[in-house]
Amino acid sequence: MLRRQRSTRCKKGQIWISAALYTALGLILITLILSVGMPFVNKIKDRNTILQTKNILFEVDKLVREVDLEGVGSRRPFFVDIGEGDFLIKNEGAEEKIIWTLISKEKLGIESGNSVGELGPLIEEGSLKIQSKKVGQGFEISLWLDYKDIIDIESNLKQLSGQYNLIIEHRQTGGNDYVEIREG
Repeated sequence: MLRRQRSTRCKKGQIWISAALYTALGLILITLILSVGMPFVNKIKDRNTILQTKNILFEVDKLVREVDLEGVGSRRPFFVDIGEGDFLIKNEGAEEKIIWTLISKEKLGIESGNSVGELGPLIEEGSLKIQSKKVGQGFEISLWLDYKDIIDIESNLKQLSGQYNLIIEHRQTGGNDYVEIREG
């Protein structure tokens, strides 16, 4: 009888040891998968963000040019959702730009300079310009539309972040034609 109790206790102990070992092994495997997979997921996320932003900038460019061609009074509403990065409208001095920048740990297929602060080659996709530079351990990727000497852009919005309903409107003040981008 004593022998049966010991073998039952040993079996129960072996079950608990096996369960603990399997749990530990499972946790180790999950940790390994996540440590290898997360950089890949972040890279895909950054690429997707850049593609979405390119589409937003192409649409903004199309609307700005349509409104400019149609003449004074033409206006278009536009919804924009800026999740990551810095979205700037620069219309000071000689600059007439709409710029979006993102800092990423990966190059994302956009060549940058070899040393910190050095710009990579300029990539042009229609009126959209793309350039990257190395900053510390990552890369600053910039996408922009340049309207210098083409269209006068006015905006009281400087930096956008989040969701906005924008109005793009062709206006005239004192004989000066310009395209205004404002919150609607």
